[in-house]
Amino acid sequence: MKSKLGGFSTILFFVGLVSYIAVLFGNDNFLLFGVILSAIGFVSALFAEKEVYKKIGLVGNGIILFISIVIPFIVTTFFWNKP
Repeated sequence: MKSKLGGFSTILFFVGLVSYIAVLFGNDNFLLFGVILSAIGFVSALFAEKEVYKKIGLVGNGIILFISIVIPFIVTTFFWNKP
């Protein structure tokens, strides 16, 4: 089971990447879908065996989560605050 989690995480990364690219083209309906898939892929990569798919899943899904959650949170909290 652990050997298949890395491949599953990589597949979720590519599906999340496609949905995030759709968001960049203006279709905001796929944002939540892509974030949820990336979160599931990140967690499944944590439990996968040590192989290249685990690294792809961790790094790829982590980047998608960072770009779509952490950066907007920091920007709206510290830079778009009106006193």
